[in-house]
Amino acid sequence: MDLTATAEQRACWQYDEPAPGAERFIEEAFDSYRQQARMLLADAEQAPSVFVVGGARSDFTRLNPLLYRLQQQGIGSLTGNLSGHSRASEPGALAPSLAINLAEALRFHRHIAEQCDTLIGHSLGGAIALKMAAQLPAVRKLVLICPAVYPDAAHQVPFGPAFSAAIRQPYAFLDCDSYGFLRQFQGRVLLVIGEYDGLNSKAFGQGPGTSAGTRWLSGVQRYSPIPEEVTHALVRSVPAPHVECLLLTDCDHGIAAHLRDAPQVADQVAEVVAAFIRD
Repeated sequence: MDLTATAEQRACWQYDEPAPGAERFIEEAFDSYRQQARMLLADAEQAPSVFVVGGARSDFTRLNPLLYRLQQQGIGSLTGNLSGHSRASEPGALAPSLAINLAEALRFHRHIAEQCDTLIGHSLGGAIALKMAAQLPAVRKLVLICPAVYPDAAHQVPFGPAFSAAIRQPYAFLDCDSYGFLRQFQGRVLLVIGEYDGLNSKAFGQGPGTSAGTRWLSGVQRYSPIPEEVTHALVRSVPAPHVECLLLTDCDHGIAAHLRDAPQVADQVAEVVAAFIRD
């Protein structure tokens, strides 16, 4: 593994803040572009490093409030920047898509594949992590943070209006083989979900099988892009003994921002995630 101690694109990071331990960087060359991943190294390793797939409009710093705490608890991580989601990933692939992001993530994952048995997927990254796990028999644990699921046909569509149209079709997310994968998955799944994500769309005048979107509740704006039926389908797809759910009160889809704004909550979430990874 070719690790460097510096990152040329640091000025483009969403959050340039010091890590609590050592960090190293990996650069991968793709057909016409390069992407970088960050590895957070644990001083006293308590579990093998986890592989992390970020969400839309994220770079590898978005989940710092969780990943830094895991690093302090002896759990390192590797997170790659994926095309189409941040300044740090530019210029990236010419027409980025979920399929291209999956290929990028799998390339980065190879650097820790021999030891890694845990994937963390955040939002859009949850959909990618599920596709990864289906190709990686060594993966035994999935941490899905406010996960999205998209129809299989949308994975080949470049991000933009056509992709948005494909994923907004009512119940389109059910046409995805990730549910079938979870039904036969022999590992364990931890779902981390905000109280106000996955709101019932019909209760807000939207059609069934769609998201509730942005809503004002008790004077507070809440963002709920995940259809309620997605969460239900995920929970139903995992055998009951193998799934755990962590519901964050007073939180919507923006879990990363919530953890940043509420350090005590971030401490508690990191404890639960760390215990799940170590178990």
